[in-house]
Amino acid sequence: MKLSLLTLVLMLLAGSVAADRPNIVFMLADDLGYGDLACYGNPVIQSPNLDQLAEDGLRLLNCYAASPNCSPARTAIMTGRSPYRVGMYDWARFMSMHIPADELTLPEVIGGADYQTMFAGKWHCSGDSNLISGTQPNPGDHGFNHWLAHPRNFGQNPKGFFRNGEALDQLEGWMSEIVVDEAMEFIGNRDPERPFMSVLWFSEPHTPVEAAREFIEPYETAEVAEKAKTIKKGGPQVSWGSKEGQGPTYYGCVTMLDHHIGRLMNYLDEQGISENTIVIFTSDNGPEHRPGSSFGSPGDLRGAKGHMHEGGYKVPGIIRWPGQIKAATTSREPVNGTDFLPSLAAAAGADYQPEKVVDGINVFPAFVESEKLERPIPMMWWLFHARGGKEVTMRVGDNKILANMLPQREITVNDAAPPEGMAIMDFIKEAELGNFTMYNLKEDPNETTELSQVQPEKLDELKKQMIQLHEEIRAEGPVYGLDRSKK
Repeated sequence: MKLSLLTLVLMLLAGSVAADRPNIVFMLADDLGYGDLACYGNPVIQSPNLDQLAEDGLRLLNCYAASPNCSPARTAIMTGRSPYRVGMYDWARFMSMHIPADELTLPEVIGGADYQTMFAGKWHCSGDSNLISGTQPNPGDHGFNHWLAHPRNFGQNPKGFFRNGEALDQLEGWMSEIVVDEAMEFIGNRDPERPFMSVLWFSEPHTPVEAAREFIEPYETAEVAEKAKTIKKGGPQVSWGSKEGQGPTYYGCVTMLDHHIGRLMNYLDEQGISENTIVIFTSDNGPEHRPGSSFGSPGDLRGAKGHMHEGGYKVPGIIRWPGQIKAATTSREPVNGTDFLPSLAAAAGADYQPEKVVDGINVFPAFVESEKLERPIPMMWWLFHARGGKEVTMRVGDNKILANMLPQREITVNDAAPPEGMAIMDFIKEAELGNFTMYNLKEDPNETTELSQVQPEKLDELKKQMIQLHEEIRAEGPVYGLDRSKK
């Protein structure tokens, strides 16, 4: 096995040999906004366990999902690549979209380093409604030794789960309760002589927004209702469908997620493995805003789910790695969803030699060794039907550039759409970039001051870089029919 110098340094820092490599617990919330936790400034929602996780580890102030949309963000975590390179152009409403079998995935890489791997939760990385149809890879096909997966979001006592290829009867329990129970059973039955990786993709607080009464009741007070009036909602470009009286259910849903994560953290303590376990928590995109149950918050940021402004994909990010990452710290280093695979591969001592372009980088040197990171490929976000008036964005250093895909039917704050008569796939493959705008995120993280007219030379430089990267990604992405029913 070939180990990079960085991998060797990380292993030495851990004082480890192969048997003592860190376990990994990776947790992903669904539609949790940047401002939805107490430790990220929410004035109402109680999240004591995630707050404690942040206190015990590192809180990321510039953590980005790789898309403002579910399935593309998950694809980036699995592959380390732009989801448009992989062909995940949208959430899995189109039957043809999936992670191809020839993509090198996170569980394959970590499993190749003799880790025991498991997955539990919402899959959403294929277009099939049946996880065992055989037409598209399931979690096991992508390298998970053990898996419990639902093809889409699920609520209390859900039907539709599959475990290791077998259809299950209706399960009892709440969303995060079921996922955490599966993880604890897996950890409890693991081979203690080998490290493990548990990947947990929760359904909360995506619709259906549900929670046990014990978590909702504390929020049904006049005091909470008054405090909730101060919660930021992404600015006037975001159209909210929130219905009066449903706020406590959303707040309770987040607190219930936090509660069950706390159960898992306590279990790691009981097993005596917390000190040698990397724990990561983040979200797949910003807060949903259209259904009546939408009460999430992007904090002070502009935009929400589906938007190309920061509120669409800047999300909470917490990393705890005892003995390596200093506790009770924060970092402004930008981290993208594509970074998790190369980062965890290095920490695990995996022989990671991808044959395709990887957009992410190993970010642990910034947190373990205070190194300045170099990002050969800029962070780029792209969603053909994005809301808010832009569909493609790129960040280079502190600068962010946004653009429209042209031509399109009508440029508004609503979902973008191709011109009449133009197929979606043609729109993705043929539309050109235009109507560029620019912001400095260090000086203006909430994107209030547009700079294209003030700094035309910088805009021109970023335009050229953005167009080149966009064309490269577009050329690599596969072509297939985007249809809800056809495979």
